[in-house]
Amino acid sequence: MTKVKVSMTIDEHVYGRFKNYCLENGMKVSTKVEQMMRGEMKDTSLHKYIGK
Repeated sequence: MTKVKVSMTIDEHVYGRFKNYCLENGMKVSTKVEQMMRGEMKDTSLHKYIGK
């Protein structure tokens, strides 16, 4: 699977807490965001966009 780089604007406090959460749980921020995006699309009508 090809990966793409993205740029986002996120509240500094939220990002800092999320980054710490990921570090404490041994995961990359990008991997966790991708998992959350897949979960959101799977659980809603957006599932047609992920092809699964």
